[in-house]
Amino acid sequence: MRLYVPSVIVSPLTVIRRERRLPAPGDILVREGDRVEAVQVIGQAFVPGEFRILNLAEALGVPRRAVRRYLKVKPGQEVRRGDVLAVRGGLSRRVCRAPMEGTVTGIGGGRLILEAPAQMVEVRAGCPGLVRRVLPREGVILQVSGALIQGAWGNGQEEFGVLRVLTDARDKVLRKRYVDASCRGAILVAGLLNDEEVLQQAIEMQVRGIIVGGLAPELLDRALEAPFPVVTTEGIGPIPMSEPVFRLLSTHNGREAALDGRTSVGLEKRRPEVIIPLPAEPKTDSLHFQPVPLQVGDTVRMIRAPHRGKAGTVREILPTARGLLGIHLPAAVVQVSGEEEPLVVPIFNLETVRS
Repeated sequence: MRLYVPSVIVSPLTVIRRERRLPAPGDILVREGDRVEAVQVIGQAFVPGEFRILNLAEALGVPRRAVRRYLKVKPGQEVRRGDVLAVRGGLSRRVCRAPMEGTVTGIGGGRLILEAPAQMVEVRAGCPGLVRRVLPREGVILQVSGALIQGAWGNGQEEFGVLRVLTDARDKVLRKRYVDASCRGAILVAGLLNDEEVLQQAIEMQVRGIIVGGLAPELLDRALEAPFPVVTTEGIGPIPMSEPVFRLLSTHNGREAALDGRTSVGLEKRRPEVIIPLPAEPKTDSLHFQPVPLQVGDTVRMIRAPHRGKAGTVREILPTARGLLGIHLPAAVVQVSGEEEPLVVPIFNLETVRS
């Protein structure tokens, strides 16, 4: 019986290829074969400005068909923030001003459309590596050799900095007193995060990111507002960081890393991740991690209660086993490091850890 489960990559050394795309067609500033640094700009593009639709009829208190007689601007005209767009005189004088700099692109139906100026956006490499391929006017494909750790949740930000492991165990909570001036510019690593004051302290200390096993649900909104990436390796809740992940991050304490908290890039759904560039030559390629059936000897991680976050080795695969609710399901016998008795875990509660 071939049983497939989701997989997550926790690799100490592999070849990693990542696209760095511009938000709109633009100029690529590097060439194939170039070596780039994390902060190096690889391309730039002009992104169209936002549009604002202003209801002048309502603002002036007049019928829609009467708006044109009060206009002080015309289509195609550029305006600055605060410029007068329309005025109705008389005893109850009303003035409508531009809420932003832009160009008047349309007037009709009692409304005015204002377009903000296009903005130049620069895209940085995000991680030191080799430009493997140039996608003309679109972006590049970077190749990096190093450790790769895929996470479970991220707040959509990305950054590059030095890893700083602040707890000595995978289940220890990140405390406010740990985050001091020495953490400035660092990516902090700890077992758990459950205190809003820690996030505020991290913002004040200008850290580059936070990696934890689990994040308290009540901190989700605050984490999404953070100006740096926040990534959980296990999920949301009081879940300790898995042993393989904590061990790998601890091994590279003090090394530079790229932390990417994005869970989608364009239409592509993906996991947040940590990339730690290394000088060694890998023997594996992250592109080669294809789906394979669960096998005896695989390293797995438990993704649901009551053993969520624990990792171990598959000793046996059972076609059927009785669960806690009396339901018979396919299961695996998993030996967790440091525990004497193996656990019988439903297949649907597991994911393989690929290295």
